[in-house]
Amino acid sequence: MGKKNQVEWKSELDEDALKLAQIDYGAKFIATIDHKKRPHITFILSNRAKTSKQLVWGQFVEGTSKKNVLNDPKQGILIMTAEAPFKFVQMKVELEEIKKEGEDIEYFSRTEFYRYNCYTNVHTAYYNSIKAAIGVRNLSILGILKGILINLIGTGIAKSKNSEKKLPNLGYKLFNGPLNPKFIAYIDKTDGFPIILPCFQIRAPDYSKIIFPLSQFKSELNSFQKGDQLAVYVMNFEPIMLHINGKFLGYKKYRGIKYGLIDIEEVYNPMPPLSGIIYPELQTRPKVQVFTL
Repeated sequence: MGKKNQVEWKSELDEDALKLAQIDYGAKFIATIDHKKRPHITFILSNRAKTSKQLVWGQFVEGTSKKNVLNDPKQGILIMTAEAPFKFVQMKVELEEIKKEGEDIEYFSRTEFYRYNCYTNVHTAYYNSIKAAIGVRNLSILGILKGILINLIGTGIAKSKNSEKKLPNLGYKLFNGPLNPKFIAYIDKTDGFPIILPCFQIRAPDYSKIIFPLSQFKSELNSFQKGDQLAVYVMNFEPIMLHINGKFLGYKKYRGIKYGLIDIEEVYNPMPPLSGIIYPELQTRPKVQVFTL
């Protein structure tokens, strides 16, 4: 692996990374570890670095990530600018304490996103120590365009006949929107922290799996091993969002181009008012209407 492909984790945010991690509006994600030891990605706009060694994020709705972090304090953070040229920072953080009041809750509640929200507001702050961070990285527009072109070649061939319909129709369209932002999370085997990475080149060739070429961030995507548990988050600009968990099936070549394949095991709707698993369907017993002695 050449030096240009390597990323260097440091013990704290440098000056430029800290500045980016303090923007009010952007693509802000937290990766936690669920009860099955899988990564789980959550979009949380109330999320910023206070110092080079501390990050705080705020809760305004109930969700899986808040339960996860109480069981395992290790998290991955990604904060990215909302407009091109896209730049982002990554962090590994660990939960230290939770507060129900204080200046950070007031700060988040006064930001433009929450200020006029009459129904929900930030009510809890989660304080995290930054254990490792990477300096500002670029998400290349040329890399995004390269991914679009490569997917025109391979996505149709990767489609399986009679595949199980795991994705809803909306999810299938989200994954195949060429410019829709997509992010992938995996667990670093060296220290157990989840890591989030932009992966706009992900597509769904059918309703049961998703694939990605190595058109950007090749060294990191190439580190996945068959059987790894991955999480993928897709959104559009409305925004409508969807989260999936899946097992990495390994790499396969279509028309000479290498793609990573992920078998979809779970589909999660992260959007309020009712977030939760939509695949596999919850098995329930039929309602008892006739009683006999």
